[in-house]
Amino acid sequence: MTRDLSFLAGIYPILDAAWLQQHLREEDWPVAERIRLVRDMENAGIRLLQLRCKNSLDQATAFFERWLKVLRSEMEQVRVILNDHVSLALKLQADGVHVGQDDTPITECRALLGPDLLIGLSTHNRAEVEDSLATSADYIGFGPLFQTGSKPDAQAPSGLDGLKIACRFGQKPIVAIGGIQPEHLSHIAFCGAHAAAMISGLWGTNGRFLIGQCVREFARGLENRHGNFNYSAEHSE
Repeated sequence: MTRDLSFLAGIYPILDAAWLQQHLREEDWPVAERIRLVRDMENAGIRLLQLRCKNSLDQATAFFERWLKVLRSEMEQVRVILNDHVSLALKLQADGVHVGQDDTPITECRALLGPDLLIGLSTHNRAEVEDSLATSADYIGFGPLFQTGSKPDAQAPSGLDGLKIACRFGQKPIVAIGGIQPEHLSHIAFCGAHAAAMISGLWGTNGRFLIGQCVREFARGLENRHGNFNYSAEHSE
């Protein structure tokens, strides 16, 4: 089955519970603040995002529920991916999951989620990218590209050279991840990545949300590469 993944392009926001709480006290936000942030993403054209919570099951459920409620009411076309939690993705009617190399195997995820929900798989090197091609994963996360503080057990950064290799050998959409800041985005797009996943890089000083700036920077890299959004990873050199 050929799946339309045209929405997987540009910026792939990750709302990480631990980072949001540590830096922005997200649990104390009024509903209006979440609505404002979600409307900013809607206005920027975001169509795919991820919710991530590495805390207890109860905490993850509460975090996912409060964000899903706002996302469903304010972003009609958005697809919401949950990190790791396959059972919660089904229970809360999310649009898919993202798993790592040591999480629930892709075959099990697909058996539980069925053919229609999305599955993303993290990879860190060329071998894992090539192995992912034999799975039913819809897209491939590749990284970390740079040093990151949001994942203490992250592997060594691969840099843009590693991303170029992943894009050359990956026959599925590649999402770059790991320590990505706005100034990296045009280079990431130029390498051939379909999207860039961002956590801390989405916020500037004083908690200013930079989603519009990030979208423009990624688009600038695509324009430099091909002149428009119709690009192919196989041309990455």
